[in-house]
Amino acid sequence: MKNAFLPKSLLTLTAVFCFSIYSFSQESESSDKCWYHWDHAKLGVAGISLKETYDFLREKNRKSKTVIVAIIDSGADTAHIDLKDNLWTNPGEIPYNGIDDDKNGYVDDIHGWNFIGGSSGENVNGDSWEKTRYYGRLKAKFGEKTKKEISKEDAKDWALWEEVKTDYENELLQTAQELSYIQQLLKGFEAIEDVLTDFFDSSEFTLDQVKEINSTDEKVLEAKRLYVSLTEGGLSKKDLQKWFDDYNSTLQVKLNPDNNTRLIVGDDVTNIKDSLYGNNDVKAETSSHGTSVSGIVGAVRGNGEGIDGIADNVKLMIIRVVPGGDERDKDVALGIRYAVKMGAQIINCSFGKDYSPNKEFVDDAARFAEKNNVLIVHAAGNDSKDIDEGKNFPTAKYLDGNSCSTWLEVGASSQEVGIGLNADFSNYGKVSVDLFAPGVDIYTLNPGNAYGSSDGTSVASPVAAGVAALILSYYPNLTAVQLKKILMDSSVKYSKQQTVVYTGNGKTKKKKFGDLSKTGGIVNALNAAKMAEELMKK
Repeated sequence: MKNAFLPKSLLTLTAVFCFSIYSFSQESESSDKCWYHWDHAKLGVAGISLKETYDFLREKNRKSKTVIVAIIDSGADTAHIDLKDNLWTNPGEIPYNGIDDDKNGYVDDIHGWNFIGGSSGENVNGDSWEKTRYYGRLKAKFGEKTKKEISKEDAKDWALWEEVKTDYENELLQTAQELSYIQQLLKGFEAIEDVLTDFFDSSEFTLDQVKEINSTDEKVLEAKRLYVSLTEGGLSKKDLQKWFDDYNSTLQVKLNPDNNTRLIVGDDVTNIKDSLYGNNDVKAETSSHGTSVSGIVGAVRGNGEGIDGIADNVKLMIIRVVPGGDERDKDVALGIRYAVKMGAQIINCSFGKDYSPNKEFVDDAARFAEKNNVLIVHAAGNDSKDIDEGKNFPTAKYLDGNSCSTWLEVGASSQEVGIGLNADFSNYGKVSVDLFAPGVDIYTLNPGNAYGSSDGTSVASPVAAGVAALILSYYPNLTAVQLKKILMDSSVKYSKQQTVVYTGNGKTKKKKFGDLSKTGGIVNALNAAKMAEELMKK
C-alpha cells in the first residue's frame, strides 16, 4: 500500500526522526498516550474532546445503539485482546462448518471477507503498485513504437503510456539510488562496529562505554566519534537494515512488472462479475495496518487493556483488500458492496494510489453505498500534495463529473495548534478534502496484543470514522448525508491559522489552514454531538 504510515523518501527521514524524538518525550510525560482524545479548549491541543463528549451524552440521557463499521484494509488481528470483543459476527453464518449458510456466496465469512486470498488458504502478502502494472501492460503494447506509429484509436492509451513510463522509471531510479545509499550507510555502520568490537574484544558494548573510550589509535577515535554521532542522532544498524529490506522489497515486488500475485487469487481482475473469490482469513499474515486502523475506531473501552477506542458501541466488520502494495479497483468495489449488503453503516478506507484503471467499478460501488445510506470515510493520502490538482484514488468524484454525497475525505493534522497544525506529509485540497483529523503520533493497536504509535492520513481517517460511529450510535436517526454535514459543520475551524505545506524537493510554502480543505476545520466529537442534539430537537 503506497499510503502507509512510513515516509516514502529518504529526504524526509531526518525530519521524521526529529519529530519522533519530540513525540516520545511528550508521550513519556503523560499517563494518557492518546492525545487525540483530548479536549482542544482545555488542553490547547487539536484533539477531538472525547471525554467531554461522553459527559455531554450522559447529561442528555442519550442511549446508544450498535453501529457496524466496516474496516476495508489489510485485515486485522482478530485475536487481539483489545479488539476481539468488538468484532462484527455474521448472524447468518454457522462458524467454520464449510457451508455458505447465508447464501451470500462467501463460505464461513464469520467476521468479514478476504478478497486477496486464494481458495486454498494462501494469501497475497505484498503486491506491485498500480503504476507498475500499467507499465507492464502498456510496455507490451507500445514499448518498441514511436509516436508517429500510433493510431487515433490508441492515442489515449499512448498518452497514458508516456505518463506512466516517466513516473515508473523515475520511481525505479530513485528507489535504486536510495537503496544504494542505505547499503553504503549499513556497510559503514558495520565497519564502525567491527573496529569497536576489536577494541572491546566483544560485540556487546553500550553507548556510554563507547563515550568513555580513551585511545591514541586514530581509527578507534574516528569509530567512536561516528558511533556516538549516529547513535545519538537516532540511527541504528537495526533501522538501517529495516530500511534496506523495505527498499529492496519495493524493487523486487512493488516495482517489478513481472510480479503476478493475482495467480494466488485466481480470478479475472478485469471482470467485476467474477466476484466469488477469496477466503475467510481476515487476519492473514500482514494485518498490522488494519489492526491499527481498527483499534482507533473500536478498541474495547473500559476493559483495562491498552487503549479505549473512540466509539463505545461498535462492531467492526473486517474486509481485506490491501496487500502491501496498491489495492485493486475490483477488490475495493466488491469490498464496499459486501460491507453495504452485510449491514455496515460506516466504511473506513485508509488506502490510496495514483492510478485507477477500473475506476468505474469503484464508482458503481460508491453509488451503491450512497443509495443505501452508508457513509464512506477515506484517507486523503500521504504525498504532501494538493489533490485538487494531483491524483489520489479512490475519490468521491465520479467519472461523469458528479460526486458521492456520502463520502468524507480526511487529511491529517498534528497535536500542535500553530504553524505545524497540518501534518507535513498530508495531502490537502480546498475542493477535494472535507476536513482534517488527528494523524500524527496516534497511539493504537499492533498485532499480537501489542500497541504503538503511527502517523498518516491512514490513522486520521479512522479518527473521523470513529467520531462518525460515536455520533450515529447515540443519534441513530441521522442519515449518512446529515452525519457527514454534522462532522464538517461542527469541526473546529482554524481557517486563518498559518501553516507550512511541503511542495517537493525539500521546499515548503506557507498557506492558511482554511485553504487546505473545504471546512478549514478539524473533526471534534463534542461539537458534533451538540449539533446532532440540536438537529434531533428540531
